[in-house]
Amino acid sequence: MPANAAPIVANPEKSVPAIKIKKNALLSALEGAKNMHPDEFIALFRGNEQSDTSGKTKKGGIDISQKKDGKPDLLLTELIIPPFATGDEDSSSYSPYFIPANSSEKASFHSHPDPDTAYPSDEDLYYMARSGGVHFIACWPFRMQDVACFDAAGKPQPFAIV
Repeated sequence: MPANAAPIVANPEKSVPAIKIKKNALLSALEGAKNMHPDEFIALFRGNEQSDTSGKTKKGGIDISQKKDGKPDLLLTELIIPPFATGDEDSSSYSPYFIPANSSEKASFHSHPDPDTAYPSDEDLYYMARSGGVHFIACWPFRMQDVACFDAAGKPQPFAIV
């Protein structure tokens, strides 16, 4: 993702769930990435699915609260830093055995220490395919516009910061 690109706003016509992330959760992840630089940082996002259409959420004039296909939106609310997570210049990892069963993790986040690298590596694609779900990658200098979101197949996904 180019350094000057803004995060993509969810499209209500898409068949994938709209992904929304709380600004403070994303800022916390970006701060972790800055503090770990030049090593990679890894974390998880806690969240929940939302299917209530009574409250309309607007971002850039587009309704992102519920799509026409009836699938619920995903709202990511806070950052979970896995115990014993490790990172170096080329990789980051954690053991899922140390994540509590009731933590409601819905997405992963990790950083790439180089600029303009907010896209999945071959190793990232392997992890994404095995773990499923939603994955965020941020690159140096770890600003909001340096974040991209992907599905389990590594396809870019729109998201909105709320």
